[in-house]
Amino acid sequence: MSKIQATFTKKDIQNRFNISLATVNNWIKTGVIPSPKDGCYTQDTYSTLINAIETNTDRLHSRANRSYQNASDIVFLGIKDKSRKELLIKLIDRFKASNFSIMEATACLGRQILLNNNLYNENSQIYAKLNKIYAGINIFQSFHIENKNDDILGAFYQSVQSISRKSKVGSFYTPSELLSPINVPINAQILDPCCGSGSILINTLSKKHNPDKIFAFDIDETALLICHINLILFFNDDSISPHIEKRDLIFPDQTDLFSLENEKYDFIITNPPWGSKLTRKQKDFLLYNYSSLDTTEVFSIALYNSLKKLSGSGSLYFFLPESILNVSTHKNIRKFLLNTHRNIEIFPLGMVFKGVQSECVLLKLSGITDGKNHIIVEKEKRYNLNIKNISPPNYFISYTVCERDDIILNKLYSTKSAKLSENTQFALGIVTGNNKKYVHTKKMEDEEPIFRGKDIFPYRLKQPETFIKFTPEVFQQVAPIRMFRTRKIVYKFISDKIVCALDEGSLVLNSANIIIAPDYPMEILVCLFNSPIYTFIYQKKFKSKKVLKQHFKDFPLPILNTSLIQNLNEVYNGIISNVKMQEDADKLICDYFAISESEYDYIKECIYGNT
Repeated sequence: MSKIQATFTKKDIQNRFNISLATVNNWIKTGVIPSPKDGCYTQDTYSTLINAIETNTDRLHSRANRSYQNASDIVFLGIKDKSRKELLIKLIDRFKASNFSIMEATACLGRQILLNNNLYNENSQIYAKLNKIYAGINIFQSFHIENKNDDILGAFYQSVQSISRKSKVGSFYTPSELLSPINVPINAQILDPCCGSGSILINTLSKKHNPDKIFAFDIDETALLICHINLILFFNDDSISPHIEKRDLIFPDQTDLFSLENEKYDFIITNPPWGSKLTRKQKDFLLYNYSSLDTTEVFSIALYNSLKKLSGSGSLYFFLPESILNVSTHKNIRKFLLNTHRNIEIFPLGMVFKGVQSECVLLKLSGITDGKNHIIVEKEKRYNLNIKNISPPNYFISYTVCERDDIILNKLYSTKSAKLSENTQFALGIVTGNNKKYVHTKKMEDEEPIFRGKDIFPYRLKQPETFIKFTPEVFQQVAPIRMFRTRKIVYKFISDKIVCALDEGSLVLNSANIIIAPDYPMEILVCLFNSPIYTFIYQKKFKSKKVLKQHFKDFPLPILNTSLIQNLNEVYNGIISNVKMQEDADKLICDYFAISESEYDYIKECIYGNT
């Protein structure tokens, strides 16, 4: 009987590297790995291609593949004292010189900190926990570590983990200064459902708080151990009994807290995982069990589950990416939030988390109201958002809109207007998969110009600086060829302003995208979209750095008549021939939407500053 040969599919590669099937297909298309024969790879071929991918450091160590970086970096978690930083580095060096696991080393270091501060009683819960993990030689016994409530144990744990581990679980530290708006009453029953090392708890609680009313949960057993030690240090009492347990907020089973309907909390405060790397099976579970949310984004599901455990008069604080407020994929969690009948407060934070390349907000939901709920933004000033402007289907919450902005946006959206029709087509620029290979700065044989986002200026394209041989069959992603070879609007994709030009027949890379509007004159659209008035809408309503088709589809457009068409066409031709300016188009737009001169000046100041 012949031996059966093991075979492997693209799905095995996807699971091996925790990537999308689209990425696997792109690797095949661009020649990174071979195409499977009859849908399968042999054992030898599979082993060879896995080795090739793992040794391709440029591919796996790129920013997009940070989950494969095994290096660790020192995380000080807000420790500012120089001697304390030096102590942390020495502790890390001692661990690296040992053969201890991270869990064993954390237990040893926790024991040493407790011993040094006279908080290691043989009859305590923590004594039993630590000895169960490791009861041998303490590699840190020569160190004296004073209690400064600075989470040095958490800093140690974060530092000795690899970047890969932190990226996969979406685990990053919450700076203590971000917690200043949170005030927890000493009698409140408080929960941190993603507690990590407990830094949020020790930076928001009072030392008068009753430890029996503290609940801390996580899926990381080492982090839970650190949380318990940090609370002992915080209360200076090793006999406390806070409720510290391994619980899963995202994938709860029948024994978990989040399946128990009667459990309610006065305060829920957490920084949930962002961008955790999930398997296909996990994603399918979330889509099935949270069908009303229609998302696999764990922070949305964490927020949804936590709100169900909040008491009617309770308050919830969540640290979240700002995309939860203004990206269409999160529309269902926004709809859910608006229907909780709780006041919502938004605290914009900017880019405050190390390793997270997005702006963040602190979202607060307070007790259920009897009447109308409010959305309040707390920045330099405190102001209410107009809930009437938050409407289906996307329920965008434009938190950067102040009262004056709101008046102008209301004029733009309440004036009778049109939208881009359903016949409007959008397309991404070409994704080559390897610009170094295919895109050149010197024109070679059979090559033609290809334009990038930075080559697009209002109303015109820069003289071509990059060239390509158009071979769509080898590129990673190409829109239908007819969309490049026709008359179209091209616009910058990554930009804080709307910048576009009319083009016919040119190729563009994926930093530039395409609009083809058959039912609205494209010359007039270029006049509108290049106006600071439309950038004002883009910045205030969407606060995005990526110009998306959903933005264009939302924009209010003047309903055209013969006179307006003639005037705007005349302005477009005048701008192209350098005898008119954008302000000439803006005057027509302002007249249509009843935007006053002072409001127009304010719009320009918002977009361009005082220059």
